[in-house]
Amino acid sequence: MTEPVSASAPGAAPAADRAPADSRDMYAVHAMLRRELAELPAHVVTVREGDSRHAEIVAEHIDFVARILHVHHEGEDILVWPKLAERAPADSAPVLAAMQAEHAGIDRGLAALTGAAASWRAHPDVARRAAVVDALSELTPVVDSHLAAEEADALVLIDAYLSAPEWGEVGMHGIAHLQPEEFPLFFGMLLYGLEPDLYKVLEATLPPDLFAELSVSGPQEYARHRQRLATAA
Repeated sequence: MTEPVSASAPGAAPAADRAPADSRDMYAVHAMLRRELAELPAHVVTVREGDSRHAEIVAEHIDFVARILHVHHEGEDILVWPKLAERAPADSAPVLAAMQAEHAGIDRGLAALTGAAASWRAHPDVARRAAVVDALSELTPVVDSHLAAEEADALVLIDAYLSAPEWGEVGMHGIAHLQPEEFPLFFGMLLYGLEPDLYKVLEATLPPDLFAELSVSGPQEYARHRQRLATAA
């Protein structure tokens, strides 16, 4: 077991590379994922049979949410769990094993969802629309359970055994998988309905000028996006 990152000599400020991770931003990401997954069935059922344009818009949104979730978990699988396996106490091994197993199960659910959405997008009939809703009904409770377990059991390990720079790498992994034109939509989704304390946490993760820009353009783009989801017009 490695000494926790937060440990330092009495009265001494931690070196920059030894400052502990602050995983509170995970709550913001999880809130976004919970909301978007919960709202997807309503978006799907508003699409009329044969409305190819509207089905395309909603299917693209499903793909975007699925990609965010997959990349979020991929970053943890590559950059978090291996480090914790080396550094955290041995009795945390079941938590880490559960996190990875749940990620694998969620990936299977995401594959089923995106496959159903692709079929519906190509042929927007009632049966294929129902298949998308069914895939969401199976996936969403699994994701909700996993996110709750992660918040209860894993974040405390992240804060204790990862440094702030290491945690920053996890966030950058997710950002790297976005196209530049997707940044406003992603940050609009992330900031939507966010509690003030979590808003401040996110604000501290970005350069001030960039956050100032995205805190305006993001909500604007997300509002337009939600309108597109509601209607094909």
